[in-house]
Amino acid sequence: MANFNFELKWQDINCLIPIYEQLGGNSTEVWLVGGEKIVIPYKTKTVLKNLAKVFAVDIAQLKRKYGVLIGKKVAAPLAFHPELILLSIKIREPFAKDEGANGYIVHNKIKNCIPGDNTKAQVTFYDDTVLDCLQGVTSVNLSIAHGEIIGRECRKNLQSVVQEKEELYRVISAIVATLDKRRVGY
Repeated sequence: MANFNFELKWQDINCLIPIYEQLGGNSTEVWLVGGEKIVIPYKTKTVLKNLAKVFAVDIAQLKRKYGVLIGKKVAAPLAFHPELILLSIKIREPFAKDEGANGYIVHNKIKNCIPGDNTKAQVTFYDDTVLDCLQGVTSVNLSIAHGEIIGRECRKNLQSVVQEKEELYRVISAIVATLDKRRVGY
């Protein structure tokens, strides 16, 4: 996928932005920490699916699960990992149907959101790069708040999984120790 390895670089992603290339192709621009921008010649929806494969998650299931949590049926944040929660934000006006208007911003990379031109928002990332959005500040801040709620739930779920694995390890260790003691007795 355009020489971009999501498995190695997912932690460096600031956002995924739908763009039109010079020849009119519908592509995705990946903004990385430090200001680097990489163009991937696939729709944002396809890039998102490929990123989801890295985490072995089903996007539709994530939308349902977290959409219920925040009471939102459309454009719910996607939690691939506690450090990779993607907020769906309107970035462009598409020329045609199914070209995609929304980009995805990584929740924990957002420094602030301020008003831009014509009641639109500007999102500033921690590396001081700025993204102009076609949503108002209130709407973007609501998405950020939703991302925070989902982040807490995601971290809580991850902690539960870790605790379950630790308990399973303790049980298996106890069983193995018991079997070793029985074997010594024979």
